[in-house]
Amino acid sequence: MRILVVDDDLVGGRMVQFLLTEQGHEVDVVDNPRGALALLEKRPPDLLLLDVNLPQINGFDLYQRMRDQGCDVPVIFVTGKDEVEDRVLGLKMGADDYICKPFHSAELAARVEAVLRRYSRATKNEQGQIRAGDVEIDPAGLRVTLPDQRTASLTPTEMKVLMQLARHAGQAVEREEMLVGVWGAHYGGESNIVDVYIRRLRRKLERDPARPQLIQAARGVGYKLEG
Repeated sequence: MRILVVDDDLVGGRMVQFLLTEQGHEVDVVDNPRGALALLEKRPPDLLLLDVNLPQINGFDLYQRMRDQGCDVPVIFVTGKDEVEDRVLGLKMGADDYICKPFHSAELAARVEAVLRRYSRATKNEQGQIRAGDVEIDPAGLRVTLPDQRTASLTPTEMKVLMQLARHAGQAVEREEMLVGVWGAHYGGESNIVDVYIRRLRRKLERDPARPQLIQAARGVGYKLEG
């Protein structure tokens, strides 16, 4: 897998590069936001390790700029801050994980492998097109065709969340069931990650995300896909 490390501390970045290269990955390191955007456009990686405390543009702003430009690679935020607000902000923005410096090399390696494994499973395990009402889902192609013939491209994790709903179309699916089905029984991240991804799906699939028609809340239970 190709991993891009964005960190203004080049010594620390090189150490991460050495560690992940030893794990069998191809790793590039860049120390500034402009260089990161250029590399992302030229050759998108399989995973981005993004430091929050960057010069000129912080990691959160760089992440948002990436998303605005249509770059949707998996992201792990890396920072020296251990503040709850920063972790929540990063996950609410749609990041896949968050790790604080100083970290143990084994912890970083484990978190990287966990994110890469989730994305790999999403593309390998879901085969064939699925229809839920008037919604056509192409898991392998990561595409959804909506009733009005609009199409939307999803990330692997977004597709896994949607598939949890599609398997029970018209029925409420509990948040805990979705959490285990997508992130595994031993997921140790933020508990609201399901809600974060539901919001992301609504932004892509609903004509009016504020008044969702396809993905509706089941009060006190979770969510359901109409159809």
